[in-house]
Amino acid sequence: MTDDRHIHILVIDDDLFFRQIIGAFLRKNGYTVIEVDHGAAGLQVCREQSVDLVLVDLKMPTVSGFDVLAALGRSKPQLPVIVVSGSGDSRDVAKALRLGAWNYLLKPVGDNTILLHAIETVVDRSRLLRENLEYQKKLEDKVARKTTELSLVNARLQEVVESTKRLLGCGELKQSGRVILEEFGRHMKARGGSIYRVVSDGLEHLHSLDPGHAEPFLPFPLRENSLFARALASPEPYFVADLAHSQECQGSGWPHYHDNSILFFPIVDAAGKTIAIISLHSKNEPPFVIQDREIGTILASYASEVLQTAEMQAMLKKNEAAMLQGQKMEAIGTLAGGIAHDFNNILSAIVGYTDLSLYTGSLPANIRNNLEQIKKASSRARDLVQQILSFSRTEEFSEQPVDIGLIVKEALKLLRAIIPTTVEIVHHVATGLGMVKTDPTRIHQVMMNLCSNATQAMEGKSGTIRVTLDRLRRAEYPAGLPEIATDSCLRLSVADTGMGMSSDVVQRIFDPYFTTKQKGEGTGLGLAVVHGIVVQSGGTIRVESQPGSGSTFHLFFPVIEDVVSHGRTRATEAMPTGSEHILFVDDEANLAEVAREMLVRLGYEVDVRTSSVEALQTLRQCPGRYHLLITDQTMPTLSGLDLARQALALQPDLPVILYTGYSTAVDGPEARRAGIKAFLMKPLSMNTLAAVVREVLDQ
Repeated sequence: MTDDRHIHILVIDDDLFFRQIIGAFLRKNGYTVIEVDHGAAGLQVCREQSVDLVLVDLKMPTVSGFDVLAALGRSKPQLPVIVVSGSGDSRDVAKALRLGAWNYLLKPVGDNTILLHAIETVVDRSRLLRENLEYQKKLEDKVARKTTELSLVNARLQEVVESTKRLLGCGELKQSGRVILEEFGRHMKARGGSIYRVVSDGLEHLHSLDPGHAEPFLPFPLRENSLFARALASPEPYFVADLAHSQECQGSGWPHYHDNSILFFPIVDAAGKTIAIISLHSKNEPPFVIQDREIGTILASYASEVLQTAEMQAMLKKNEAAMLQGQKMEAIGTLAGGIAHDFNNILSAIVGYTDLSLYTGSLPANIRNNLEQIKKASSRARDLVQQILSFSRTEEFSEQPVDIGLIVKEALKLLRAIIPTTVEIVHHVATGLGMVKTDPTRIHQVMMNLCSNATQAMEGKSGTIRVTLDRLRRAEYPAGLPEIATDSCLRLSVADTGMGMSSDVVQRIFDPYFTTKQKGEGTGLGLAVVHGIVVQSGGTIRVESQPGSGSTFHLFFPVIEDVVSHGRTRATEAMPTGSEHILFVDDEANLAEVAREMLVRLGYEVDVRTSSVEALQTLRQCPGRYHLLITDQTMPTLSGLDLARQALALQPDLPVILYTGYSTAVDGPEARRAGIKAFLMKPLSMNTLAAVVREVLDQ
């Protein structure tokens, strides 16, 4: 599989119709497809032709899909195989995956984009694995060539060869830095020194032979004429014979050097870019000599390979972690969608029967109050479901003018249920301070990340998170806030009484993947995400922190001056009524019944169907009988959108309202093209139902 030719996909299935459908779909998407009707023919194709991916059915005569998986596992273990089978038996799934299947899709594949996504994912994964193997092979070949060259040098360099073997056995980045520095120190007979890795914004400390004086991070720009600044500017080893009397550079002032000579080695990659710097001092037999530089130069070439390999492995691990995180969020989104659908169905019944009871007529005051409280609680439950969905979605940044005070308050309600009771949340958040152009969902995400980090900073102890929101005029802006160009801004502050951070950590907390947490406790992406959201909103962040004194994050958002925030009001007008004939479809019988009662009370004549197939039959048998079709989206056999398409094919002037418990289950533009006139979200209140039905019928 390469980028300069088509992907060849082999489809092994004894079902001719399935092969034709899948083959046509894949060819339409640019793939080259080979179709065979049994396992033996498929294995023969794999032996004789170039195949990049196999789609195989499990249940086939003579040579089953399991047999194909087993044979390919022995002969071509790197060839990706996706099982597309009608068997949903968990034992079959487990067996297929155990035999080497890369993915398992269940027939019928209702949406071919699922198959396309699976193919693209497997192809990308296969390409990455192949590239990693090729890169590893290149490294092995290069190391082998270097080792052969070293075997030809004189006996003095034999010890260097042994060092290279130890270096090549290094693992992750920190371990590689330690082993490299120790080998340099042993060959140079140096008792002191450090190794720093060059990153985008400074030098990151990896290891020291004499810990205690080396800074964990040296930010760019480095101090002018400092030793590390000089070493970084030199492509060759940098040597100072007498540091105390040197006029060209300034030492660190550390008083414990055992001699005045110091030696620096740049570790460079194939492009000549410095990726690390080694400093050595306190030589046992001072000073350093020319032979030290020669031996160190040879070691540096091997150290470069080791560090690059370690960095590649670290990057692969980060990419894998990011991929797993993305898959986890996708799974959470799917789960949240299912929960939203089921939960909103339950809420629909609660809200519907509550509305029916409220509009019955005269009710005792206490009963009416109880019903109003039920409706308020149902609204809060609906909002909670929407918040859960907002945290699980990965939508594009969608800006709109919002009052972030309302969003912060809603987020704090949700956070209170998550954060331990040992942590007190104190907030002074006003609303109506001004509008900010941002994505409200992302402000929820900002609050979740900041308060989660603040909780972890307590280290399991009791403490306080203090959240404030206020408005500042330009004269009140803190010094050094050039990012905010408007005359006023909102300042959102999140403070904690946790362990605090050092200045070095504060400088790096917004770097992707940078984390002070233990392995497995975090990805290092949370604050990077927060920073990105705030910057996308036109704002900026300032951080105040001291070790042992907690941390405060100040988020500044420019106020949109020409937008006025209005409180949400709800009209109390009488509900519109009518007398038209409506067909209402929902596979949940109790929801269909409560909707029928609502519509009947509004004056309409209503027929209910709990099967979309039966509803379509009714429309066929009674053309022109109905003035409006209201249908749920998520139903077995025939979805609401499909029912609408077929209904409009029978009666093009029939208005259709689609309603659902999960908004992302419906593609809005697609639904509009299909003829949908309006949407209703569960739970369904009587006021909303009355207004939308009348509006659609009047159109």
